[in-house]
Amino acid sequence: MTLDEQLATFNIIETERLLLRPFLMTDAPDMFAYASRPENLVYVFPAHQTLAETRTAIATLFMKAPLGKWAIEHKADGRMIGTIGFGKRDDKKRAVEIGYVLNQMYWGQGLMTEAVRTLAEMSLTTFGLYQVDIVVDVDNIGSQQVAEKSGFRLQESYKALNPYTKVLRKFKRYRKTLNGHRSFMTPLGRSVSVGQVSRDDKVISQKGKR
Repeated sequence: MTLDEQLATFNIIETERLLLRPFLMTDAPDMFAYASRPENLVYVFPAHQTLAETRTAIATLFMKAPLGKWAIEHKADGRMIGTIGFGKRDDKKRAVEIGYVLNQMYWGQGLMTEAVRTLAEMSLTTFGLYQVDIVVDVDNIGSQQVAEKSGFRLQESYKALNPYTKVLRKFKRYRKTLNGHRSFMTPLGRSVSVGQVSRDDKVISQKGKR
């Protein structure tokens, strides 16, 4: 399968506490709850001023070209609490860059680490990629901890313009590669539950189709 076919096949990914799923326009109120708070978006994007702005963002940034973009739903309460997806993608190198944001109310629970670890492992096995990167602002300690807890290693530090503020900032690039992964999971349906990753064999366990 091509990468696009893989992403279309696994448009819903289930972890122990989360659903990574396609976006819905009904997600707008949940997204606005955190997208309207500047303190929740210091390193991400400018805060939304209105619910209409959030609806436009969902339609144009996520639903217009949906492959490789997932809404994060908290299974316990059914709320959409964040986003995760491929910000950059190089099909020739079989490499992607993961970006994410989480509602501040859910920080400190390991939820984003759960989502990032799962998507990274699937990228390097199921999706057949060779390299997954995470780029974070040097002051974004929380995101750096997510990368490290998800098995990423610091690759480099560099300066670049922030795409939103156009201010020169220092960034860190974390990387996880195919090295050490010895199994490839054959897709059996559009949804997969990835709850356990063996530290020894890097084997993703599939609990079944939804």
